[in-house]
Amino acid sequence: MVLFILIVSIGGQDVSRSCEQALCFKDIDRCLYFAERINQQPNAPEMKAYCRHINANEESRWYK
Repeated sequence: MVLFILIVSIGGQDVSRSCEQALCFKDIDRCLYFAERINQQPNAPEMKAYCRHINANEESRWYK
């Protein structure tokens, strides 16, 4: 199963890289929506977000 993980980077360090610790989505547009909102935060210039596709097992937690 292919999912899209929302990876948040604070000060250049990725906070989480698995569906158990981060938000995973079935739809890339949904992931990009949240990444864009995080990147538009004016008070957190050191925080960035991006989406990446991952191969996940069927039991992984994900959002529509």
